[in-house]
Amino acid sequence: MKRWTRLAAVLAVCGMLGLPAEVRAFDPMTMSSAAPQALELATLWSPHAINAMQSGGLGFVNVGQAMLNILKLPLGLLQCTLGYPFGMAESGVNNCVGGVAAPFELVYHTLLLPVRILSLGAVR
Repeated sequence: MKRWTRLAAVLAVCGMLGLPAEVRAFDPMTMSSAAPQALELATLWSPHAINAMQSGGLGFVNVGQAMLNILKLPLGLLQCTLGYPFGMAESGVNNCVGGVAAPFELVYHTLLLPVRILSLGAVR
């Protein structure tokens, strides 16, 4: 019972810290006066936003491929051991090498992801 009370207290405190102190609604007049500037900024930044989304999407695909390449190590070990009599040793060694290099590729692509999203360089 004591454990549940502590858990409830911790969750309540964490929930209270996340609440905003004061909430204000926007005035309709403020919104109507800010809309033209927002449209100007949207037309100005839309090519950059599209480029950032394309580059970021490519980065997410690269991270996903690197995550799946980690599974090549157990596959390669199975091919090297159980598939040796069937001539799978060469592809097993290739998969083992790819599986060992995959975590480093994952770290590289994960660290490169903010650069891609912010479009700080021509990373393609």
